[in-house]
Amino acid sequence: MLTVNALRAISDSTSYSRGKYYFSQGQVRNIDSAHIGKSKVRITGTVHGSIRYRASLEFDYDTDAVITHSCSCPYNWGGACKHIIALGLAYVDQTGTDIEEEPYPAVRKKSMAQNRYSLDKIRILISYIHENDLLCIQPEAIYGPHFFPLCATGVQEHGEGFVIDRDRETEYRAWNEMCPDPGIDLDEEGKFYTTGSASFYFLKYILPELEMIYEIVIDQSARHLTDIEKENVETEWQTAGSGIDFLDFKVELHCANANLTIEQLQEMMQEGNPYVRREDGSFVELGNTEEIESLFEFLETSKKSGNGKYSTKLFRVPEMLSIIQNATSSRLTAMDGYVKTFLDESQNGKPIIPVTIPARLEKILRPYQKRGVEWGMFLRKYHFGGILADDMGLGKTLQALTLISQRSHTKTTNPSIVICPKTLINTWMTEAAHYTPELKTLAIEGTTAERRLLMKKMQDVDLIVTSYPLLLRDIKEYSIRKQHFYYCILDEAQYIKNSASESAQAVKCIAAEHRLALSGTPLENGIHELWSIFDFLMPGFLHDKKTFTTRFLKPIHDHQDQAALATLQAKIKPFMLRRTKTTELKDLPAKIEQIRFCSLTPEQIVLYSQTMDAVKRDVFKVVEEKGFKRSRIEILSALMRLRQVCNHPALILKESSKDPIRSGKMPHAMEIIQEAIEGDHKVLVFSAFTSMLDIIRVELDAQGIGHVTIEGKTKNRAQQIKIFSENPNIPVFLLSLKAGGVGLTLTAADTVILFDPWWNPMAETQAMDRAHRIGQTKTVNVYKLITKDTIEERVLALQDKKKKIFDAMMGETGEALGSLTWDDIKSLFDI
Repeated sequence: MLTVNALRAISDSTSYSRGKYYFSQGQVRNIDSAHIGKSKVRITGTVHGSIRYRASLEFDYDTDAVITHSCSCPYNWGGACKHIIALGLAYVDQTGTDIEEEPYPAVRKKSMAQNRYSLDKIRILISYIHENDLLCIQPEAIYGPHFFPLCATGVQEHGEGFVIDRDRETEYRAWNEMCPDPGIDLDEEGKFYTTGSASFYFLKYILPELEMIYEIVIDQSARHLTDIEKENVETEWQTAGSGIDFLDFKVELHCANANLTIEQLQEMMQEGNPYVRREDGSFVELGNTEEIESLFEFLETSKKSGNGKYSTKLFRVPEMLSIIQNATSSRLTAMDGYVKTFLDESQNGKPIIPVTIPARLEKILRPYQKRGVEWGMFLRKYHFGGILADDMGLGKTLQALTLISQRSHTKTTNPSIVICPKTLINTWMTEAAHYTPELKTLAIEGTTAERRLLMKKMQDVDLIVTSYPLLLRDIKEYSIRKQHFYYCILDEAQYIKNSASESAQAVKCIAAEHRLALSGTPLENGIHELWSIFDFLMPGFLHDKKTFTTRFLKPIHDHQDQAALATLQAKIKPFMLRRTKTTELKDLPAKIEQIRFCSLTPEQIVLYSQTMDAVKRDVFKVVEEKGFKRSRIEILSALMRLRQVCNHPALILKESSKDPIRSGKMPHAMEIIQEAIEGDHKVLVFSAFTSMLDIIRVELDAQGIGHVTIEGKTKNRAQQIKIFSENPNIPVFLLSLKAGGVGLTLTAADTVILFDPWWNPMAETQAMDRAHRIGQTKTVNVYKLITKDTIEERVLALQDKKKKIFDAMMGETGEALGSLTWDDIKSLFDI
């Protein structure tokens, strides 16, 4: 059995004392033991000190002796280190042995007969010279009645009637433990001195360790230095002036009754000296360093004008207020009336003076839509941009039209422009005619020549509607004409989520007094998409792209930094309005989502296995050659082939028969359609593949089921919608996920079939919400067809990850953000 005495036998008094302290503090973890022979046992574990070390020892049951020991620490003075002792004591305690035995003989007693003296103890004297700010440390070695400077040479070790047995090894080890700088030497009196940051480091980190081992004697002159207090840096903010686009402010800093400048504080933090000094030389450690870092980040992106004064954009006031409110020792001591009004309005999301809405629209708008208009008027007042991020089906178009029509108090004669997907031009024109007939509208579309003629009429209308592709072609013409707009509104603003895209660059060239973005899904894959949209709305609001990546994107995506996420949420909160159908449409019938698991047909099983082997080989080869980031097109192409096999073999075998019976999903889809028709319901069927819609269409024709279709190539969308909504003999609407997933109102249907899952859950939600929106009076049933034991099941997990990105940024959950990685892709291949 391992005993305390066996541990004492392999260590000196210092190592044993420090090891016992580590043990008493519970620093030993992951203890494991194993028999390695008839009577031998090996013990291993980790000891957590300033660094985690791995220690082990072996002992013999028969002799109760430690045979060997080792540790990953740099200790090499001979004997067992403190980590091995801590491990051994933890094992002794774990096995039930009493560890409180006779104290270790810390002092080797002198031999009276020979008057020989061995090392009794090491004593450290500490004093302070205030005039020179010098901390004096005087270590001494005590041998019986004799004492002299630690590690001193030339000391009389032999004399009449006595002999001193110098323990140089222990003395040098003690010197290494107490000296903060290996380059420091003892002076002739055996003292060494520190000043400034070296003194702080010694008192803060070294002295507490030394007190556990050695005798410490603190002179009266230094007693006030040893207890280092911790105080917060207090910040006082004052707004010194403001206007329509700017804010002047001043920040004063105080700590321990001392005034600090920003430069002093930054120097402290950068050099690793987070303290201030009182007049008596004592140290006060800064207690709120994280809050100070937030302050620095805010000031770094503000314009400095000297003496603690700064200037910044007015849209950063909510961010400044968030810093003040979240800090433990900050306060806003003075602000002008303009800023106070702005803060009140930004917190309430509307102007203090009530917004007057025309009587006709007052009767139409729902309460939450009126609040949306008030929020838009708040943005307009301060020349801010914003994202109306309401859930699909809550009437973002109507709210935007109301804002455009609220121009009676302005002197502008410039028209407003709406830029939207090509398929939504007609929707805007129809809704404008219905809700705001007083607005003269103009759709700029057609051939190049036709669009040039239409542009000549721009100053004669109130609202222009065009598409992203057409704007890209016409942006030079708008610039040549020097056309200025009242409002520039982006519908489905996620179209510019890629800041490097030509569409994103084009919309940012539009000159407009006010800017607004509409999107139920302002970020689909990551918060970098938010940066692109806000770069259109208010350039500089989320800093430049490099700063945004450093401060927000990488901390949130790579490290799930909740503090960075909270800061970003607070920053954008006044400029993004998000409501959901759950909270606002209490009278909207429920939406019930169900997953229908399907099986592959025998033919699909063989084809899926062959395709999986092929694409896996191809993908890993291209990733090895080009790297993951440069292989995304090939990866998505390979994954698409697997998804196509799950739908129908003919989607990849182009000359193959399109017989519906070859698809494991078709019986499920047709069963749902037939049950719906029997119950007098109408059905929307979505697929990401138009070739799959072709196969479904053939089967519907074979069974005499009426249907209409909207795909990317469909020209008469409005006519198709009208037929489906009004003709009782047309119960099925076939839609491609991309062309039919946005901008349509199809409340005549209450059954939705998602024939194949899409990577992005927001795209699926947009599709199913074509039916689940204002005007729906029935419960909407959504059926997702998922093929078991295939890539489609793994797509569901990927969807969940992407939904967490959206929910976290929208504040709908507190979950950390994540991003798609090579490991995620490999999981799709079942690796």
